[in-house]
Amino acid sequence: MAKLSQEEMSQKLGISRSAYQNYERGQRDLTAQLLLEIYEVFDVDPLWMLKGDSEDGKDRRHEEIATAYRKIGIAVERRIIDLGSSVTPEKKWDAIKFLFDEFLNADALTNESEEPDTTRIDSVLRLVSL
Repeated sequence: MAKLSQEEMSQKLGISRSAYQNYERGQRDLTAQLLLEIYEVFDVDPLWMLKGDSEDGKDRRHEEIATAYRKIGIAVERRIIDLGSSVTPEKKWDAIKFLFDEFLNADALTNESEEPDTTRIDSVLRLVSL
């Protein structure tokens, strides 16, 4: 993805070209240190390096989490507007964080199309408005 030669890649990662070739061919397992180096230099998710389940260097779960966080944020913002609530920005973000943590704990990433529960959002907004 970086469009670098093997020589340039090996130099950026601080390894020999032959070691890099062995990693590239799958003849050698990536070390934790090398995964960390790739992450720091190229911002590539280490899990993606091991699984390779998307084209952009980010793990698919990362994309699902970002989408879920956005959906929750938008849903909270809409409920505040619909209810005509007066919620400080800090309290709004407290509600979003709480709902998102709850979402992650429920491991609800399996159904991407499901919209956040407005009844639950309303209860959390009531709590943070106190």
